[in-house]
Amino acid sequence: MELIPLQSDQERYAESFLVYWNLSRNVEAFQNWINSYFPEKIMKEIKVEKEKELMVLGVGSGPGQTECLVLQHLLKQWPKIRDTVVEPDLSYINKYQDLASKKTELIDGVSFEWRQQTLQQFRQETQDQPMKKYHFIMLFHVLYSFKDLADILKYLMSILDDGGMILAMMESDDDSCIPQIQRKLAQFKKNVYPLSTRDVEKALTKLQIQFVKHHMQVKMDATSCFDDESKEGELLLEFLTKSAFFKETASKSLYCDVIEYLKSIALPESEDGKIWIRCDSDAIVITK
Repeated sequence: MELIPLQSDQERYAESFLVYWNLSRNVEAFQNWINSYFPEKIMKEIKVEKEKELMVLGVGSGPGQTECLVLQHLLKQWPKIRDTVVEPDLSYINKYQDLASKKTELIDGVSFEWRQQTLQQFRQETQDQPMKKYHFIMLFHVLYSFKDLADILKYLMSILDDGGMILAMMESDDDSCIPQIQRKLAQFKKNVYPLSTRDVEKALTKLQIQFVKHHMQVKMDATSCFDDESKEGELLLEFLTKSAFFKETASKSLYCDVIEYLKSIALPESEDGKIWIRCDSDAIVITK
């Protein structure tokens, strides 16, 4: 039996991620962190003159909710921002563009460049051009997809301007079910290397790149995972296992093991009869 890596099917990945994002309280947790901590403790570490146009690179921007939250705060310091959005899924770009059109007043001052590409494609396409530097780089839940973390981190540092910052969001190793599930299933996937915040920390330390990690507590409604007839639950399981069509490709015993594991980590509190589990996130902040 061999599981299908979710990232090998971009359409399925986008569909399952959206289900996960809607059922988790990631946006709420991130919004609380951005509003309470980012302006006072993080944003002031960006050493760029306020008169300059702030050059921003968004990688894996998705439908744009989290990126727009960050842009709104950045605009308070830099009234003019140029945001290059690198996102491989066209449906996400369309959702982001729609969101941006609805938030015109909140993000007035931001001009966008839309690139339907992976970071690897963006890197390859721009390698023969004069190197463009960015003051602020955002990566949301994408660092898992790189086998050679050291290489991609060195690349990101090379395009980060002096005084700039990288903000990377990842699923946490602490109190999150997703990295644990990934490690359990790694033996059933070829050429897949489950990475986590800890791996990123080790890579940064080896490269002698200074960073600060911020932890966010996040809950997710996992109720649909336990409903065999739920399409939503099927997609959520695919994201949690990072396996496309997990229900169809996993053996019965493996499928049951994952379901039992999710039951075992369910939070004791209940809201309207729903089953909640922890899927905490970490924000890694790098300055140059």
